Amino acid sequence: MPRSAADQVEIRTVTTADGARLRVAVWPVPEGVRGTALVLTGRAEFIEKYAETAAALAARGFRVVAVDWRNQGLSDRPLPNRQIHHLTDFATLVDDLDAVHGQVVAPVVDETGGPLILLAHSMGALVATLALARHADASPGRYAAVLLSAPMYAIHTGPLPRWLVRGLATLGTACGLGAHYAPGQGDYDPAEARFRPDNKITADPQRYAAFHGPYAERPELRVGGVSFAWIAAALDAEDALRRSLPLERVRTPVLLLSAPGDRVVRAEAHRMAADRLGNARLIDHPTAKHELLMECDAIRDRVWADIDAFLDKTLAPAGGSVVG
Repeated sequence: MPRSAADQVEIRTVTTADGARLRVAVWPVPEGVRGTALVLTGRAEFIEKYAETAAALAARGFRVVAVDWRNQGLSDRPLPNRQIHHLTDFATLVDDLDAVHGQVVAPVVDETGGPLILLAHSMGALVATLALARHADASPGRYAAVLLSAPMYAIHTGPLPRWLVRGLATLGTACGLGAHYAPGQGDYDPAEARFRPDNKITADPQRYAAFHGPYAERPELRVGGVSFAWIAAALDAEDALRRSLPLERVRTPVLLLSAPGDRVVRAEAHRMAADRLGNARLIDHPTAKHELLMECDAIRDRVWADIDAFLDKTLAPAGGSVVG
């Protein structure tokens, strides 16, 4: 996206049913508009990190909308320590997504025309999947196509076993420590800004800096580790995905992009979900780390080629989605 267009990003505020204020960005209408793309960020991320992704979508004719989740970015953070990433139930973020859809996305789609697609990464991809399950019986579907990058269907708990992490999270929450950092968690460490080849997210130093650079320049964006309750909520969401959510009834076309060697989320859970989703395709990128959309060019180009092929097939000849 040209610099002049990036400078024209409009910031809006969505107020949720419980009074939380969410920051939402709406990019200008691109030339040769094809539709609208809603971008859902991962844990601890923020809208600005996705400027390159927004530019790639705009180059493909999509007007982009992105949101800062509650407790990260510049959306509301109610705890005294604003860096603690706290949540008691991921259904809250699905509620937030519904609010963003009703107050911003649906009007943008009406204004822009064309289909609505969803691109979501990691934690955002988990929320997207929970939302697909919630609205599985709605017809027609809200999205014409859904792109999921390294969904957070199962977190890595190592070196501790999952059962022990579950027990600690349950005990901490029961003892009134739910909104406190879990063991081993803490505020963001500025030393993490230095690129190391063995980092978990990307092999590309410049795209690594797209996350940590703004943290240095704008400390208000920083997010630290997670609370006891956040861990319990993440494990609850994992259990629901495996056992109770009606993924088979989801008919929306889904492209699930996975990094088999991912050290942030457990990639084996991607196969489980893809097998259960009613209309999903899983593509592995064996050389990628967790941030498939922000990997080095050789990997990122292949990821976008997969996305392009999926969208060309899914949206052809005219595509479309009725916004509900």
